[in-house]
Amino acid sequence: MTKAVVLLGHGSKSQEAKEDFEFIVKLTQEKLAIDNVFGAHMEIAEPSLEDVISKISETELNRVIIIPYFLYKGNHIKFDIPKKIAKLEQMYPNLSFEFGTPIGKDPFMADLLAKKVMQMG
Repeated sequence: MTKAVVLLGHGSKSQEAKEDFEFIVKLTQEKLAIDNVFGAHMEIAEPSLEDVISKISETELNRVIIIPYFLYKGNHIKFDIPKKIAKLEQMYPNLSFEFGTPIGKDPFMADLLAKKVMQMG
């Protein structure tokens, strides 16, 4: 299987937020050393998850790993996104979908927050 990775952010009207998200998408692509990393937004901003999956379906890629760029297992993670993925699975039976977990309780988050506090002096 040839995989695509989709980082799924919430979406924002803020241009700065969109640029920050695109920075993370690009950095993730570099760290994974693969070309098939896409950014998508759950709502508000473009491209939508549906738009990105449509684009992927037109390629040789057939495995889609969706990683939520969310902090916690809130309602979007538990209900809204799985519902979207279920619809996409019906629309694109040639694609295999996998839904990852949010950033959540990763101990790295405490390291990052401690770093932010230390930067404040």
